[in-house]
Amino acid sequence: MDKSPQEIRYIDRKYVAQLFPDPKDILAVEGKGCILKTAEGKEYLDLIGGIAVVATGHSHPKVVEAICDQARHIIHGNAFGNFIYPIQAELAQLIAERAPGNLESTFFVNSGAEAVEGAIKLALKATGRKRLIYFSGAFHGRTYMTLSVSSKRLYKDPFEPLYPWAIEVPFNDIETTRAMMNDDVAAILVEPIQGEGGIRPCDDEFLPALRDLADEFGALLITDEIQCGMARTGQWFASEHYGVAGDIMTMAKGMASGMPLGGFIASRKLMAQFSDPPLIHCTTFGGNPVCCAAAVATIKVIEEENLLQNARDRGAELVGGMNRLREKYPDLVKEVRGRGLLTAIELHRLEDTAAFVAKVRELGAVVCWTVNSGTTVRVSPPLVITKEQVGQALDIFDRALTALRK
Repeated sequence: MDKSPQEIRYIDRKYVAQLFPDPKDILAVEGKGCILKTAEGKEYLDLIGGIAVVATGHSHPKVVEAICDQARHIIHGNAFGNFIYPIQAELAQLIAERAPGNLESTFFVNSGAEAVEGAIKLALKATGRKRLIYFSGAFHGRTYMTLSVSSKRLYKDPFEPLYPWAIEVPFNDIETTRAMMNDDVAAILVEPIQGEGGIRPCDDEFLPALRDLADEFGALLITDEIQCGMARTGQWFASEHYGVAGDIMTMAKGMASGMPLGGFIASRKLMAQFSDPPLIHCTTFGGNPVCCAAAVATIKVIEEENLLQNARDRGAELVGGMNRLREKYPDLVKEVRGRGLLTAIELHRLEDTAAFVAKVRELGAVVCWTVNSGTTVRVSPPLVITKEQVGQALDIFDRALTALRK
């Protein structure tokens, strides 16, 4: 757009829905790796990664080339009709070969919320039951059904009544979960590591116990890997850390390095429930060939550049460094959590969190807090972050915390 930054900001305010309390101010025009550049020429170290989305970094050349090459051939067709798109088939195979358990049949959608909606519909259809178990702190989306299985009342109350058979249970509390189980529970829906709940992992025993409970009561286990999956934690999927496979698994965010793509995967037998009657679940844009090309390139780059190991190594450095900051600033920092490059630093006070995020931005990096835990600052950079950039991030955090003390 051939307009000044001031003109673009005016157009944005006038024509784009403004849904946030503070005006948007970073006018990003270019991204490379972990660096975002503004129209005014300022550079930021991106420690959000589009909320764990740009797995291979901003505008990775192999992802860009895959997008352009696919667009030169075909951009869109009937994704769930009579046509087969080679790139979609290739992507489905790549995911199945990396997914845990017998998950092998993927239904592609456009977003994480759509993936959860589809997974829930599949569970309800397959079991003929109504009840859904979800957990405190959970965030699964903002559509009608995904709000029903998310925990924050602030976002739910304006839209009540929501789905009446969704039951919230305390996170990591297996005994209360057992007490809520009966023969009308269709599914248990869980994030192996809660994202918007504050980067909170399942306890070591919790996810395996949920697997056992689902099997005992004939319910399905849905693992929501939208934020914690796709190599983010140093494994392809976070449930692998627990040796558990869900009956249905949802994916999105990091799948395609910024292109809009999601999906849910199940066994072929389970997914066949959506073929009776035909078209019981369908989508116009899901599995778009250009998005699938970006996802195939993303998976290949992750493996070619050993980004699973980089997530483990750089994540350990981040967590170790933030823990040293916790020891240095015990009056400000409450806790550090994370696995791989899905990490967080939690402060004691809400007002300190806002000041910390603002100061970090002033010093040249971008972070944000989590939706359901306002004192928790998410640190989820692209998987390509370097050792030097981790050091830069920790230095910025140190300086920001020092400024908060003054």
